[in-house]
Amino acid sequence: NELGRALAHELLCPQGGPSCEYFLVLARTHLLKKDYSQAEECLQAAIQIDYLNPDVWAQRGHLCYLTGNLGEAKECYERTVDFVTDASEIHFVYLRLGSIYLEEKEEANALNNKNAEVWAYLALVCLQVSAHLSPIFLFPMQLELDNEALRQEIEQVQAQLGFGNPSF
Repeated sequence: NELGRALAHELLCPQGGPSCEYFLVLARTHLLKKDYSQAEECLQAAIQIDYLNPDVWAQRGHLCYLTGNLGEAKECYERTVDFVTDASEIHFVYLRLGSIYLEEKEEANALNNKNAEVWAYLALVCLQVSAHLSPIFLFPMQLELDNEALRQEIEQVQAQLGFGNPSF
């Protein structure tokens, strides 16, 4: 298959062995196959190559989330969010981190409770987790959310769930 050939090519790369990206792709493949122990090994190798790569920590968070280790997942996701450069799946990281916060009854906006984008992500999680939590989606709009893509995503989820659009 093409993935196997690409990974084999990466191994033959003259730069001195497999890269962090190689181990990330391999870890994602193992995650999809639910081979969590192999995914863990690949992520450990990736961490040793590039400890400051936000994608490595995001994938590690996904692994922990999928195996039920929410405390470790939360730490990995928080580390991912703290990097200056966003992980390629940062939106997914925010959704899962928000979900963990909701489960632990924490507020994701503790550092700045007037951040419209944080409230918008919380609203999106709430809309997807439980329709009963839907009134939270009014608050980010009162704080003038500037992220148009996020605003549109909330509108789309509202429409899918049969909510009106009172705040836009």
